[in-house]
Amino acid sequence: MKVGLLGGSFNPPHQGHLHISNLAIKKLGLKQVWWIPTAHNPLKDKSIYESYENRVKKCEDLTALNPKIYVKKFDEIYTEILVKKLQARHKNIEFFWLMGADNLEKFHLWEGFKKLVLQIPLMIFSREKTLRKIKKTKAWKFILPSKYKVFYTKNLDISSTAIRNKNKDE
Repeated sequence: MKVGLLGGSFNPPHQGHLHISNLAIKKLGLKQVWWIPTAHNPLKDKSIYESYENRVKKCEDLTALNPKIYVKKFDEIYTEILVKKLQARHKNIEFFWLMGADNLEKFHLWEGFKKLVLQIPLMIFSREKTLRKIKKTKAWKFILPSKYKVFYTKNLDISSTAIRNKNKDE
């Protein structure tokens, strides 16, 4: 069975997350996508976060009508360690890491990112044709050609940061 993993803060979850999940299901023939909200991102200020339980509930509400998207809760905040545990626990599942291309800018700062790129294929979703920009990131030289695929997607003018900023102004 093929399963996509979409991890992140989901602070808040939005239609863009849903869009790339459905695109991954279609393009990769995934049976499921697991949304994995993290309690916090070690690279971000904790004060920007809505409570973990609220973010999980919003993820569940947003995915409620999609029978192939599941919200999963894990205590592990480091992706490389979580993927290692999932692969050991679910030997019959072929996992794929789903990520927005914008995450590549700080990907080299992720704990264990060099191990992660060897552990699991990266499915990178780009809002625009930004391959030149992606290839200039510090992490790119560690990503093996056989371990990634880039999908270009329509530009949904939405991001969690923009939603938080808009809500702050209201």
